Amino acid sequence: MIATDELVRRVRRLVNEAEEDASLSLVSEDTRSIDTHILRLLPQAVALAQRNKGKGVGCVNPRSVSPQDVVIADNGDGGGALSLPADFVSLVSLQLDGWRRPCTVLHASGSAEALAQGNSHTRAGMCRPVCVEGCGAGGTRVALLYPLLQGAGLGHFVYEASFDAEQGLVGGDAVLEDAVAYYCAALLYSVFERGDQATAFLSLATALCNGKNTERGQ
Repeated sequence: MIATDELVRRVRRLVNEAEEDASLSLVSEDTRSIDTHILRLLPQAVALAQRNKGKGVGCVNPRSVSPQDVVIADNGDGGGALSLPADFVSLVSLQLDGWRRPCTVLHASGSAEALAQGNSHTRAGMCRPVCVEGCGAGGTRVALLYPLLQGAGLGHFVYEASFDAEQGLVGGDAVLEDAVAYYCAALLYSVFERGDQATAFLSLATALCNGKNTERGQ
């Protein structure tokens, strides 16, 4: 876990290092003002890292749901429905009892995979289950799970969550945590209309999200 205060320090350190030889420095700004900007930008930075990370690179801010806390409703069409947490961003891994493998993608409603679940001949089976995003009562987001075996419970459910300043980043990949700091530094430079510096930090963050080493380390 990385506390929010530590994330703020990381971003401020990146900016300080970049500004050491600059004639116009953000370091001259009031520290409390800079920290306030960083705190405001961290949720966007986390979202950017989650959206831009390469396949198989790792997770950003993962959360695990206890099977005892989950109710799976039978949809009557061979599948079930599971309410998604309020802070859900993307699926990492979800598996029901009886499935031979987990789902690692939550397919969009209306996608070819989603449409296939409406036909008993094309519907997913235990060897290749499918999860589809749907809408529950009151407009809540749900995951539609195919197939649902009678009496099957949840094996595991891991997802990437939106950023919560009270919790910081929990259990994520260390390289992607660095990417969050670089993205936040880039956003901070954008706030102060420093386009060249923002672009440089964006490139570094994107490289980290794709599993590439950068010359700038922490």
